[in-house]
Amino acid sequence: MKTAPKRKIFLSIIGLSVMVMLAGCASTADKAEKPAPPPAPPVSATPEPQGPSVPAAGPSKPGPETTYFVHTVKFKGESVSIIAGWYTGDIQNWKVLKEHNPDINPNRIFEGNKIRIPESMMKTKAPMPKEYVDSFYAKPTKKESGRPAPAPSPSTSGGDEPTLFGPK
Repeated sequence: MKTAPKRKIFLSIIGLSVMVMLAGCASTADKAEKPAPPPAPPVSATPEPQGPSVPAAGPSKPGPETTYFVHTVKFKGESVSIIAGWYTGDIQNWKVLKEHNPDINPNRIFEGNKIRIPESMMKTKAPMPKEYVDSFYAKPTKKESGRPAPAPSPSTSGGDEPTLFGPK
């Protein structure tokens, strides 16, 4: 009578194996029945006339023919986006500058870092002034130095008692 539980387990394993194999066969049959993709349109042997080629407006990949303007970071607070804004006219061009400067971390640039800017993107070659960098940061407000002057307290008629201060 001890063989009955072993036999049930054995038959269960066999049954599961058969179901897994059938499921695998069914999934390959589904793949085989899918229609083939439509054929590509034929390519004509004669080239069609095209207008002048227009460069893509998206980010350009660095290439051997690209000429660069090199900006050296001079001021505290400069960032790749600020540099892109000054030289290209759009701070969103920091992404393109990142592609052309794979050796720098755009999140952490320091004085002395050299940033290559593709000349094809440049709007100006004038050096970036400190005032432009400072315009991206809030101006600190002047705080009054020292403690505020204490409010005058009424003096007592006797004049011998000192004036009390502190919480009441």
